[in-house]
Amino acid sequence: MRIRDIRDRIDHGPMSRLQVLVVAIAVLCNMIDGFDILAASLVSPILRNEWGLSDAVLGVLLSAGPMGMAVGAFTLSWIADVHGRRTSMLMCLALMSVGMLGSAAASDIQTLIVLRFVTGLGVGTMASCTGTLVFEYSNVKRRDLGLGLVTLGYPLGVIVGGIVSALLINTLGWRAVFAFGGLCSALLVPFVALRLPESLDYLIARKPRGALDKVNRILVKLGLPSTETLPADVPRPDGTRGHVFDLFRPPVLHRTVLMALAYLFYMVSSYFILSWATPLSADAGLSITAALSISILINIGGVIGGIAIGLLSFKVPFKPLAAVTMLAMGLAIIGFGLFAKSAALLVTFSVLIGFGIFGAALVLYATAARTFPVWVRATGVGMSMSAGRVGSMIGPSTAGFLLGAGLGREAVCFVLALPVIVSILFILRVPLAPISEPSTSAKPGAGTEPVSA
Repeated sequence: MRIRDIRDRIDHGPMSRLQVLVVAIAVLCNMIDGFDILAASLVSPILRNEWGLSDAVLGVLLSAGPMGMAVGAFTLSWIADVHGRRTSMLMCLALMSVGMLGSAAASDIQTLIVLRFVTGLGVGTMASCTGTLVFEYSNVKRRDLGLGLVTLGYPLGVIVGGIVSALLINTLGWRAVFAFGGLCSALLVPFVALRLPESLDYLIARKPRGALDKVNRILVKLGLPSTETLPADVPRPDGTRGHVFDLFRPPVLHRTVLMALAYLFYMVSSYFILSWATPLSADAGLSITAALSISILINIGGVIGGIAIGLLSFKVPFKPLAAVTMLAMGLAIIGFGLFAKSAALLVTFSVLIGFGIFGAALVLYATAARTFPVWVRATGVGMSMSAGRVGSMIGPSTAGFLLGAGLGREAVCFVLALPVIVSILFILRVPLAPISEPSTSAKPGAGTEPVSA
């Protein structure tokens, strides 16, 4: 069986058990990601009171995880393209386990900040791996749904983690929240090691030792005939072998810059509100339990948004869908700042914020996976997310600085809602066509992608 036929069968055949398993494992990993990175936000009101933290120091703590995500996505995402998606995911789970379990034992704010950074390293790198693997194993018909489910894993993790955290805080204290996340990450390591297949695209493109045997074992599980040989190379359109530095050379450079800027500005707004929703709600007079419920409501909105935008993506072109979703998100953040005293409006805007954040995340994820060619796909997605992680660091720390300088909730929410609106200008210009085709030839929203092998 020719390699091109294998890719065609995966793209256009029904989803097998193995393909569904890949999506399920990716969702589980993203659930752990969501909980691990926002664990500090969930316990931040308690830490502020117990350790006497100022708003500025609290902003640094809430930015430590996103800072680690930025560094991890930028410096470690290449591992998925060079050593495999599965290998990279196992490394990420190990980093997350160490960071979370260490956070549970931290005795001072400096140590906790460092350990939150370590956790972020794993989370930031994991995000590019899960989306890339699901994109490569899903058929065209279910690809957007698969990416949507992965995106939904993040808010689902926060919802489940938020409910569990409320119980743990009341019975065992804030340290139990970090311990719970660390144990979940650690337990997922053997499951991923034993059940998750390596990416076929990676095995064919990089040909590590035993690649042919690994490819044929995966083909058996997919219900496809085996192949006798692997192609000599996975060339670029000009016939030469691809390199990660292609991200910084035409024709890929244009896509790299646009995706990086789109993610950067989107993440400034997203992580501001995700990190500060709980402490801002507590400052507005809500109890710790009620403030935690606001974070849970945001993520419930995220689940709704992920499902709704995922379904709409079958019928509505990506770019207009992204623009409307991101605009709604920005306006909802402004509303969250203006109407803190109205319980009904606070709940409404919290749900709308989550709808926008995770609905936009789905479209950004799918756009990044489509726009980068296979030989730099994981690195390209990781690079885009790395720029986004810089934004996710800027958002919480800027909020801490502005609040510490005396600005009110309303002004801070207005200022930090603007970046996501700016992000619309960049996402509208990202090409969706494969590199080998003119950018006008791709139908927006269609799951087109050049044959990888």
